[in-house]
Amino acid sequence: MKKAVIGSSLSLVLLTGLLAGCGGGSSSSSSSPSASPKDSANAATTAPTTDASNLSASLTVLTQRTDIVDTLQGEFTAEFNKVYPNIKVKWEALDKYDDNAKIRLNTNDYGDVLLIPNNIDAKDFPNFFEPLGEYDKDKEKYSQIDQKRYEDKYYGIPSAINTLGIVYNKKVFKEAGITDIPKTPADFIAAMHKIKDNTKAIPLYTNYKDDWTLSQWADFLQPASGDPNYPNLGFLQDPHPWQKGKPFYDIFKIMYDVAKEGLIEKDPTTTDWESSKGMINRGEIGTMVLGSWAITQMQGAGPNPDDIGYMPFPTNASKLSAPLGADYQWAINVHSKNKEAANAFIHWVVDVSDYASKYQGGFSAKLPMVVPDLLKGFQDLGVTMEVSVPGPKDLDGFNTKIDNDSEVGIHNPDFKKRIIEAAIGNTKESYDDIMNDLDKRWNKSWEKLIPANYKK
Repeated sequence: MKKAVIGSSLSLVLLTGLLAGCGGGSSSSSSSPSASPKDSANAATTAPTTDASNLSASLTVLTQRTDIVDTLQGEFTAEFNKVYPNIKVKWEALDKYDDNAKIRLNTNDYGDVLLIPNNIDAKDFPNFFEPLGEYDKDKEKYSQIDQKRYEDKYYGIPSAINTLGIVYNKKVFKEAGITDIPKTPADFIAAMHKIKDNTKAIPLYTNYKDDWTLSQWADFLQPASGDPNYPNLGFLQDPHPWQKGKPFYDIFKIMYDVAKEGLIEKDPTTTDWESSKGMINRGEIGTMVLGSWAITQMQGAGPNPDDIGYMPFPTNASKLSAPLGADYQWAINVHSKNKEAANAFIHWVVDVSDYASKYQGGFSAKLPMVVPDLLKGFQDLGVTMEVSVPGPKDLDGFNTKIDNDSEVGIHNPDFKKRIIEAAIGNTKESYDDIMNDLDKRWNKSWEKLIPANYKK
């Protein structure tokens, strides 16, 4: 069968790292560990230089996948050892990966291979990680290596390239009488009512208690707008991006409506992320708003992997557009004594293995990008998976500046919980009250900070 291929010239500036897959936990900590300059003159090359049979080492690999670490230690490593029989691999899974990996970075003991924690400043990459090669030389080989680039070198290769949508249970949809995948917000709400009326499943599970799951909703600017230019340019050019009819308004109106109309958990404060995986697999949940990295986790959480599907986020836009963004990125500890073996491991995982599709639900970073089987159904629904167009260099960082100054907290859980609390009647705020408050605060900071040449 001929494989579908995504275009090869890819770079990305996303609002957040929440396209990254989660295992046993997540963290929003943004503090960076202290760094001291290290000598990185002996940079790793982009391909192992020693014959496979002659490489001998013992590697420790840090992962966020607490849920499948035994599988990675077993069958996955066994496949690696067919090519590199003399490289022993020990997988070490970290709960709350970002927090615990950052703590380890304050020592020299953070494995040989690891995933770069979020919110490490680019200027600190040389202090912690071995360069994997020159960016200009390898930018046509691997997608989005610019995300972990400093000066002319890059320090990470994505473990997967993920997209955004909604995980759903096909059997629940069938039992509810949903014959067509809903593509507009109105159609989606109607479908959720069918699940409530005709099945015992929870129509949409918010995972309210795990803050990061609510924060994922803020990443859906591209699907809501139907425009890959919007997240990094159109949004920042708009002095009032929270007003009615704008993408953010539409995204969170869905969150408000499902809560207000009783289409979520009875008590959102008692949700449990790990339990929810098995619940959707067993048909006790209809939908969850998550990145494509979640597909394989839901499939592997119970006896019904074939019941798990992936659908586009509902939108009134004329085009179904879903972003492609880098997951956590593989890197080499600058202090490792096994850098060549570590480099061989990373390139085998990315270039040869099925890690990205089988375990992360996404594309391999190796170019040209090939649509994995589990996302072909998503593509067949008419979704264009494409990279968000980077904004101009002089707007880099302005989203964060405005967000911090306004205290809106785009990727904090606070206003999402505020929306749900209002919807279920725990407060007297209306949805428009909340959106108007966010818009007023955002606009005040936008007027103060945005460059004059971007004000219409």
